[in-house]
Amino acid sequence: MSDERKYSDGDIENKIARYLSEHDGNTTNIIQDLPEGTVFHNFTSARSNLISWYPFLSNDRVLEIGAGMGALTVQLAQMCRQVVALEPSIKRARIISLRCQQYSNVEVVPQGIDKYRSEEKFDYVLLIGVLEYAGISLKGNHPWKSMLNMLKPFLKENGKVLLAIENKFGLKYWCGAAEDHTGIPFDSINNYQTSKGTTDRYQGTAGVRTFSKAELNNMFEQTGLRALKYYYPLPDYKFPMLILSDESTDKQMVADVKYNYPEESYLIADPRKIFSEIVQNDCMDFFANSFLIEIGIEGSSAQACNRDTITLKRDYKPQYRIDTILEKNIVLRKSENTLADEHLADLVENTEILLGKGIPCVKQMKICNGETEAVRVNAPRADEVFKQAIKDEDSSLAFEMLEKLRAYILKSGSIVEKNGQAVLEEGFPDLTFRNSFWTNNDLLFFDQEWKTKYVSMDFIMFRSVKYAAGTDNALYRAVLQYCGLSTERMQQLELQEKDFLNSLMDSENCTWFDKTMYQDRLLYENKVAAQLANKDMHIAQLEQSERDLQQQLVVHNNREQRLQQELQERNCENSTLLRQLSDEKEKSVALVQQLNNKQGHIELLLESDRELERIKNSRSWRYMGYVWKIRDVLIPCGSKRRMLGKIIVKFVKHPIRFIGKCSPARIHKFFMTLRREGTEGVSRRLDDCLIGNNIQKTQLVLNEVNLTAQKTADDYEVLYVPAQDKPVISIVIPVYNQFEYTYLCIKSILENSGDVAYEIIIADDCSTDLTTEIDEIIHGVHTIHNESNLRFLRNCNNAAKQARGQYILFLNNDTQVQADWLAPLIELIERDDSIGMVGSKLVYPDGRLQEAGGILWQDGSAWNYGNRANPDEPEFNYVKEADYISGAAIMIRKSLWEEIGGFDERFVPAYCEDSDLAFEVRKHGCKVMYQPKSVVVHFEGISNGTDTTSGQKAYQVTNQKKFLEKWQQELQENHLPNAVDPFRARERSVHKKILLMVDHYVPHYDKDAGSRTVYQYLQLFVNQGFSVKFIGDNFFAHQPYTDALQQMGVEVLYGPYYAKHWKDWLKENGKDIGYVFLNRPHISVKYIDAVREFTNARVVYYGHDLHFLREKREYELTGDAALLQSSADWEKKELELILAADMAYYPSYVEEQAIHEIAPQAKVKAIPAYLFSDVEECEYHFDKRKDLMFIGGFGHRPNVDAVKWLANEIMPALVKKLPDIRVYILGSNPPEEVKQLATENLLIKGFVTDEELQEYYQNCRISIVPLRYGAGIKGKVIEAMRFGTPVMTTSVGAEGIKGAESILDIADEAADFVEQLAALYQNEAELVRRSKASYQYIRDNFSFENAKKVIGPEFDLE
Repeated sequence: MSDERKYSDGDIENKIARYLSEHDGNTTNIIQDLPEGTVFHNFTSARSNLISWYPFLSNDRVLEIGAGMGALTVQLAQMCRQVVALEPSIKRARIISLRCQQYSNVEVVPQGIDKYRSEEKFDYVLLIGVLEYAGISLKGNHPWKSMLNMLKPFLKENGKVLLAIENKFGLKYWCGAAEDHTGIPFDSINNYQTSKGTTDRYQGTAGVRTFSKAELNNMFEQTGLRALKYYYPLPDYKFPMLILSDESTDKQMVADVKYNYPEESYLIADPRKIFSEIVQNDCMDFFANSFLIEIGIEGSSAQACNRDTITLKRDYKPQYRIDTILEKNIVLRKSENTLADEHLADLVENTEILLGKGIPCVKQMKICNGETEAVRVNAPRADEVFKQAIKDEDSSLAFEMLEKLRAYILKSGSIVEKNGQAVLEEGFPDLTFRNSFWTNNDLLFFDQEWKTKYVSMDFIMFRSVKYAAGTDNALYRAVLQYCGLSTERMQQLELQEKDFLNSLMDSENCTWFDKTMYQDRLLYENKVAAQLANKDMHIAQLEQSERDLQQQLVVHNNREQRLQQELQERNCENSTLLRQLSDEKEKSVALVQQLNNKQGHIELLLESDRELERIKNSRSWRYMGYVWKIRDVLIPCGSKRRMLGKIIVKFVKHPIRFIGKCSPARIHKFFMTLRREGTEGVSRRLDDCLIGNNIQKTQLVLNEVNLTAQKTADDYEVLYVPAQDKPVISIVIPVYNQFEYTYLCIKSILENSGDVAYEIIIADDCSTDLTTEIDEIIHGVHTIHNESNLRFLRNCNNAAKQARGQYILFLNNDTQVQADWLAPLIELIERDDSIGMVGSKLVYPDGRLQEAGGILWQDGSAWNYGNRANPDEPEFNYVKEADYISGAAIMIRKSLWEEIGGFDERFVPAYCEDSDLAFEVRKHGCKVMYQPKSVVVHFEGISNGTDTTSGQKAYQVTNQKKFLEKWQQELQENHLPNAVDPFRARERSVHKKILLMVDHYVPHYDKDAGSRTVYQYLQLFVNQGFSVKFIGDNFFAHQPYTDALQQMGVEVLYGPYYAKHWKDWLKENGKDIGYVFLNRPHISVKYIDAVREFTNARVVYYGHDLHFLREKREYELTGDAALLQSSADWEKKELELILAADMAYYPSYVEEQAIHEIAPQAKVKAIPAYLFSDVEECEYHFDKRKDLMFIGGFGHRPNVDAVKWLANEIMPALVKKLPDIRVYILGSNPPEEVKQLATENLLIKGFVTDEELQEYYQNCRISIVPLRYGAGIKGKVIEAMRFGTPVMTTSVGAEGIKGAESILDIADEAADFVEQLAALYQNEAELVRRSKASYQYIRDNFSFENAKKVIGPEFDLE
């Protein structure tokens, strides 16, 4: 196990490092900005309390072992000459380096103590919360002793070790607090018998454990060390408020400590009430929650520190934190930081003022800046005396003390009138019993930290009584009444005291500590009572809604899996981006050339169109049209006659190659394919055979199967299946002998299943080979050894009863799964509650496809779709419904499996049970889906052979008849006759509408607005139940975008074959295509004629914007005459497409109006260009947002112009008004002319991920869109509004948005733009209003439901 995994708090460490890097190591606001437990634990100033009081010398050298994230390193750097911080986690070591970058005396070494080497010696070695982890980082029988031995060589002769560790017998553990490391109550007290000191993170190690004082002393003795002094930090060493030692005479202070407990605790007592008794019985060393130990080398002259008791102001603001250190005869006060130096000086000054007024005080002497010294008074504290007097009902003593206190308060300051009340002009709120001794029948005050203007005498008396006598007795109230305080006045003073304390306290520390303090709900009896109180109601609810709860669990796991998938995709994306960057550099030269030749291409295209029109209008074309019609009648498209003609043509064109490819095997394969896949499949295979498709076959990773060797159990490496308390999947593997296959199957599961929680159930059906010893060879499998041979089907049913997962996955033992096979199955089934069963892509060991889902025809016969084809061809790689999935690898919801009752035993012993199960799944209202990303190699025939005339395989014929009898009605109603229309049958689209979408390439939905629109409409059509096909004009499988479509359920056509034969594909399948959605004019013109010729589809053309209008506006801006000519050419072409389509779509009413001005008869409508679901409105926090942003792909010239205008004409004036403003320029492929515009205020960031873009939207105050030309609605404006980010733009940017003036700020002149932007930037109320208005506009106009209504008539949507 790597150090990163052993010592990691997960992704929060990356966030911390990023934060420190962005803030130059400044941690002042990190807890507020990253409010997570890990951040507080490592960055609260309370952590330094452990050592801030310790008398390090300024010349000391310190070695800090296991420095974590540097919680103590900064404090050490401020106190000592040199600090070497060892931290084995590279991430954490980097955090320390960032945190300590201002300290030149800190050296961070990313190593553990076992690897660190140094010739230098140290005055101190610190082991703070480290020794307990020695068992996970060091080998051997006693790693804790090993660690102690390892640190000795680094100590100087009289050097010391400071060791902090929890006490295994700490009182908090006796009271039921969860053990700090394992989270189990009473675990350490039971010597870790429950957990063995291990957790999920520390499997396979000696584990984490703590020790008692006796055990520690024994370890010290055995390693040549000796304990010099034990300190007892309370509540523990992490966040101490009080530190006691055996020599302490002030142990009664334990009553003031706040104790904290984790949520997992089951408290059986309140430690606050017990610690005082422990002190009185002198048992602190046994029951202390944790230890801080001074340790020296045996035989050295190292001496213990002479400091006995230390009180620490953990919860106070940094400027008020003063440590009080009690030694035998003196009291030291030490400011914890430079901020507190002034407060300590105030204490000295206040004492001198009171002494000058004749009030007895303990004199404070300033030793140096930040330290004072006073004589230690050997007298009881006045509050204890007063409390005892009240307890003993000694009213004379109590009132005597009150009178003396009242006299001193009156003496401390002048009485003046304030708001009708007599108050002290300057008062001392700590002039109380709690801050005084009772000696010689008089009060002696100490620690007078506060001096306050206009404080009432009532308030000081109230504080004195409150903290001395408590608030829960009648005498307390009588005493306050004696002081002249009414109940109403006491309530007022209580609020005043609360306000006073709040002004002193560190709100962040208090917030975090208070929520973990002792609470009655953590008591064992209260927890149990709460659980039992609603027991009957819970049982009834569970019985009534068990299925609903299971669905909620599925959703929860879906979210978890999605997050894990996102993390994996993020890592993959990084490598993909690097490859894309390299590709883009290579393409840039070609892109420049393409841009230069753009006009030429258009001219060629127009010339081609004119030539095509001339040909179409010619006499010969008309004659050929008659010939082609006769041909199509005599030799219909898709007929065997057409296929025979194709074979003859191939033979004539390539006679030698054709003859060379002929063989008996290929001829046999020809007729098999004809029967299974029809003429389309044969035609495709013929082209692959003679021409080739150049699509690489899947690269398989297989463990070699060796059946010839006579192996024993010793010949197999022992495998370990990870234990899972709550497996998500139960993998059931039915076996009968063939142990070699079973072993390699399980090995492949262990190698390729990632982080998915699974269990493996081996259903052994009376095997006689090494399967009988499987538990000794493969640890962690759950093996069921049948007493009698149940045969395959009953064996599976029996084993499934033991499944604990949410899903049951049946896997043949003659399989080897491939990389990342399991997560895609879960992701698919959890994506949609209506999916009941999913299955994998099966391939043969030679890399050919065995099955991409199965087809069942009306006669009950079955096809393994794609059998023996290339598994990487497009038609086999998209998610789809299937009639059935081969039982070699299928996964079903456990709840559904139980509802169905398992495999139907009429099909005993085997065959057709998987087809029957698929039909049962649909009968129960669920779908059966094929997942191509899950690849499983199947050694078909190993399980039961291939001969259907004998053995178990003979049941294949018999059971097919049974299957036909059971499902005859279903087959007749919803399935096609044998071999008729495999195009529909392969994906169960017999009753579905089929749509073809065409665009320039697979939509890069995170790169440009047009692609995002196409992607969202593809989502809409899939969600409406369409079978969707997609053609990208470059026929390239861009990733991860192609994969995203395929996982959505879209069939994407790519590769050289389709690039050359897309028209053939259209001819073959055009009869089934009901709708065609064409995008962009330069793409649509290539396809529209073929679509009209080969389909009867309704054709919709989506122009995205009006090219002619955009170029005309650019001409108006630049005066380039070439643009005006280009605009005229585009106008003609776009109008022809609009009129040729059944309907034309554009993104806004602007284009719709522009078209109707030149072609009133055109069928055009505006559709929502961007679709959003579940728009979550986030509150606009003005104070947390700053700066501006601009987003746009720089392949689009208007965006380049916008940034240049921004940099040259807007920024100079804007920076004068807002000097600290920053504008982030985001978007892919910024050209050099844009990069050169970068300044301190204008930051060119380039491409950002969707996640990063969302962060910019949520952190920037305004999104600016300074476009000067373009056409139609702008995606960047809509996207900003979707995130509630106010927009400042031009009239071009606001185009197409109805009512824009009430939502957007609009200005077209640079000077106006600057004035409005600067004013808006500082107008909190207006920004909040615009944010809310933006959210509402998106909900009203850009939802999927709204888009469905708009396009419904063209696509027959209900």
